[in-house]
Order: sequence, then structure tokens, then C-alpha cells
Amino acid sequence: MLMRLGTALTFIGLIILVVFLVTFTADRADLRTLLAGAGLAIAGLVLRRRGQATAEESARFVTMRKVLRRGGGTTGEEGEEE
Repeated sequence: MLMRLGTALTFIGLIILVVFLVTFTADRADLRTLLAGAGLAIAGLVLRRRGQATAEESARFVTMRKVLRRGGGTTGEEGEEE
């Protein structure tokens, strides 16, 4: 849901920024248009970032990870105790 809202806000913000650029070339620019466009675009990007799914661990080497966790790093400690 956040991803879609973020995409929509980013798109609207970019459209408003284009409107600002068009009005700027016609010497009728309004600073509020620039701020609104930039604010919406940034808010949209932040929402898109929060809405991304977290990357799950790869299923590769699952057995090796379990064995290494169970070992707890005992390899190497035995040689140091002597």
C-alpha cells in the first residue's frame, strides 16, 4: 500500500515540478509550486522506501549455516587455549 501511495505522490510531485519549469520559462513562476512539487516527490520517495519488502535470506547453504551456528565458533579457540 505504501509503495503505491509513494509512487503516486512521486508522480504528482514530478508533474508539479514540470509545471513549475514551464511557468518559470514564461516568467510567471511561483515558489510555492516548486516547494509543493519537491515536497511531494520527496515524500513519495520516502514512502516508497518504507514500503519495500525486506530482502529475505537466500535458501542456499541453509544446512551449512545451521551447522556453523551450532558449532558456535569452537574452531580456532582450541588452538588458543594451549
